[in-house]
Amino acid sequence: MVESIKRFFSYLVGKKSEISDLDAKDIMLTKVVLDIHRKRTHKELTTVPLFSIRQVHRLDRESSELATQQRVKTLEAHKQDLLVVREMTCDRLAEYLPSISWMKVVEHEPGGYIAFEGNGRLAAMQEVFSPDDGMTVEVEQYHFRNTPKIVRRLNRVRRMNSMGRGFRPAR
Repeated sequence: MVESIKRFFSYLVGKKSEISDLDAKDIMLTKVVLDIHRKRTHKELTTVPLFSIRQVHRLDRESSELATQQRVKTLEAHKQDLLVVREMTCDRLAEYLPSISWMKVVEHEPGGYIAFEGNGRLAAMQEVFSPDDGMTVEVEQYHFRNTPKIVRRLNRVRRMNSMGRGFRPAR
């Protein structure tokens, strides 16, 4: 429990430059992320197709846009090498797109995921690679007793961020 609190505090410190811009959609996302961590039954590292993952929120702040563009430049510089292996493992993510956490997802339907952590890294990878590249990414997938409830909350955040109508919850 103490380790979870430390990780969450580190996460918040990393987001401090965005705190002055918080609005209702950010508060809702924060609540959903807290619910995800509180209600999960377990989590596991798994490898999924890059284009099976959708963002939970827009990258519409100057700091996140700049960070994403820097990530795109980094990936572009290594694109050919990465296309040889076609897999962004956690180790490769840490090397090319370092962050304090792994990319974290919830499965909204069989084979379809919503990223609640790592949206900037996801956007950069999806800008550099195409679905035809067959790139996969290692993510931390969260599981729940009541997945549809969590997916509904993630969809609410997606709608608040104008990210589409949402997805049907996995059963």
